[in-house]
Amino acid sequence: MKTSTKCELCNVKIPSRERCIFAAYKRTVDGEEHYFCCEHHAEEYEKKHKKQ
Repeated sequence: MKTSTKCELCNVKIPSRERCIFAAYKRTVDGEEHYFCCEHHAEEYEKKHKKQ
């Protein structure tokens, strides 16, 4: 079982126990679920990786 995950943009570790809608940002980009440390990184990743 994974004990942590990383922000897709800055690679900061996000502990699994904090992986909830209130502690980490989760986005689905092109059908894949990604986790981020903050809303800004989620938005930046989405802009860079969203298929057009």
